[in-house]
Amino acid sequence: MNIFITEDEWDDDLHTIDKKKCKRYKDIDRINDQLLRRKLDARETITNLYHSGEIESYSVADVKNAIVNTNENFTFKSFTNRLISEMKMAGKYGNAAIYETAMNFVIKNNNDLDIKFQKINFHFLKQLEINHLAAGNTLNSLSVYLRTIRAIYNRAIKENVAKKDWYPFDKYSIKKSKTKKRAISRDDIKKIEDYKPESGSQLFHARNYFLFSFYMIGLNFADIAYLKPTNIINGRLEYARRKTHKNYSLALYDKPKKILNFYMKGKKEDEYIFPIIKREDPEWIRKDIRNGLKNFNKYLGLIAKDLDIEGNLTSYVARHSWATIGKHLNVPIQVISEGLGHDSIQTTQIYLDSFDKNVIDEASLLISE
Repeated sequence: MNIFITEDEWDDDLHTIDKKKCKRYKDIDRINDQLLRRKLDARETITNLYHSGEIESYSVADVKNAIVNTNENFTFKSFTNRLISEMKMAGKYGNAAIYETAMNFVIKNNNDLDIKFQKINFHFLKQLEINHLAAGNTLNSLSVYLRTIRAIYNRAIKENVAKKDWYPFDKYSIKKSKTKKRAISRDDIKKIEDYKPESGSQLFHARNYFLFSFYMIGLNFADIAYLKPTNIINGRLEYARRKTHKNYSLALYDKPKKILNFYMKGKKEDEYIFPIIKREDPEWIRKDIRNGLKNFNKYLGLIAKDLDIEGNLTSYVARHSWATIGKHLNVPIQVISEGLGHDSIQTTQIYLDSFDKNVIDEASLLISE
């Protein structure tokens, strides 16, 4: 609403434009009605801030932003792009990429057009679901998109960019299929251990990464990529998982130590142990890891084919296999938390937290032997 008037055209008593004095606009009543609605919206915003308790931590500028940042100023794309910029500034390039992918997913399914938050309703989400599944895509990939869209919507509501009345996820439930357990047998692990591709080849590195991950209780590929000599302390691997920031301390037995020793030759303390990250810029590092994981899974597939290992051999299989083999060897189920196969990694970590390091070490050695 781009309306400009002079000071003498404003009625201070009624807080409206004086129709008698302002002659530049024809429909003054309509403009005054819009001003009244804006005023009521501002009051509602302030009332909501009081009821939620947020007003206590707000400055005058924060309250002003909450009033000014109404749904008319932001589209889904513009708001999400702002969140993406914030994430990149904070160095959260992985989260930024997830938000960007979800944003593009919405735009693509809206005929490549931007969209207002109020248009992302139950029917729109249902159509997203139909289009996605009709194209042969999985329910779980849809779930990832929708959880991100929901997070964006929740943030928009908190910032008064979207209204609670528009929120579609009270009616629309995000569906997710149960992930199939991915594990190979101890005999298959032995096949990979006995596999001897040419030293330094892609197959050679893929074999080593997989086995190291398996020996280290399914160590995540990104965490492998970031390992440095400083993570090795008194014969243990000490690291914080990048996804959860949880600290781990794992004993380095002969098998994982042998792999580490190969890659540690000539490495300085501030260098990465494994040849995965090749650049220094945070965004390029993320791309190096993403490309490295893609190649890792590609060559794991070739290894599985060479060794007649059934199923889809990927980086995730190391974690599931460690757990499943442990279960078959009668390792206490509480120690391995149902083979790390819970619906969430957090549940697994809660189980692991309740045991002494030595118990986990003994289980790991038994499973890896």
